[in-house]
Amino acid sequence: MKKMFLLLLLITISTVCHAKEACSNKTFVENYQFNINSQPYKFTSYLCEDKDEDDDVFLTPGILEIHGKNFNKTYKNVIGLGGYRYSTFTQWNDKHIPIFYYTINSSEYDTEAYMPIIIKDNNVMINCIYFNKSFKNSMKFNYSYCGNLQIVEDGFGDVEVGFDKLIRDFYLEAIYYFSDFAKNKESLQYKKFDVFIGKIDGISFYRRYSSIKDYELNKYTIVIVNKEKEYRFKPEDEVYQRIVDRSGSQAFIGLDIVDSKGNIKFYNKEALSALLNKSTIKRNITSYIQYDEKTKLYNKPSNRSATDMYLVQHDSVTILDEILNKSNGYVDWYKISYNSEKHGKIIKWIEGDSFFPMSEISSD
Repeated sequence: MKKMFLLLLLITISTVCHAKEACSNKTFVENYQFNINSQPYKFTSYLCEDKDEDDDVFLTPGILEIHGKNFNKTYKNVIGLGGYRYSTFTQWNDKHIPIFYYTINSSEYDTEAYMPIIIKDNNVMINCIYFNKSFKNSMKFNYSYCGNLQIVEDGFGDVEVGFDKLIRDFYLEAIYYFSDFAKNKESLQYKKFDVFIGKIDGISFYRRYSSIKDYELNKYTIVIVNKEKEYRFKPEDEVYQRIVDRSGSQAFIGLDIVDSKGNIKFYNKEALSALLNKSTIKRNITSYIQYDEKTKLYNKPSNRSATDMYLVQHDSVTILDEILNKSNGYVDWYKISYNSEKHGKIIKWIEGDSFFPMSEISSD
């Protein structure tokens, strides 16, 4: 009788211990250790291959365990794999920053998001999100968003509740979508050019490419300029445009710079102006005409001031200024300088769509 009782007790204890186990079939187990607020934390993430018919969030759910001093938590439905989207816990490149990595694929573009982890008040939290988006025309761009602190809890990944609600679309994407330069022209192979990406008050932002080849490789340098000076960030830095929940040109508020050591610094327009004031580099923004047809030159940013002069496809110009449309943020007019063999240096205005072929965009 005593042996029977002990056997039943052993079965009961075994059943209880098994019930407490988060997952019995673990795959892709990853272990990390990070210091957060000068305290060491151990992170263990894995996919759980246990069949759970009640799980309608991830096809293959993942589990994240976090252990530290007076901090021991297990999270389900925060990471996992599911169709066109998945989220994992990892470190940001080689910068040793603990993040949630999220990706979602669509027919129009692919989005990656890096969400640095904050541990505060015994909670795991997210504040800023850093996006890399790739359009179907191969254009890529980075932007960031910072809002209210979001507490990550068990079940954070529930449909319409988790990371999906943090992914935002902004009007500036259209600027990149239209910056689809012709890549098959031999005459452009070694021609330097810049792509306008946004403006804050008197500061303009460009991507600088040394050639079409660099454009295809998405290799560029972020350049900020005013009418007289320019400043180039270090090529090894990752640069993200900081966006807020506002429409029009006011949505673009500055830059987040992630240096090679993983330090993140936000530059608002005052900080960017300070960089420009320190710079001694003269402004030198260039681009080239993409239209197959002739591009008219205007004395003023007005259709009523057209001249008899024009530019043709692949003519290089220096951009002196631009005028944004207040309602949609697109460039309506560029002030340009062009070295003409007949007339010498001329300064005129061209319409904002002169740097991309409308026929190619409409065919998409």
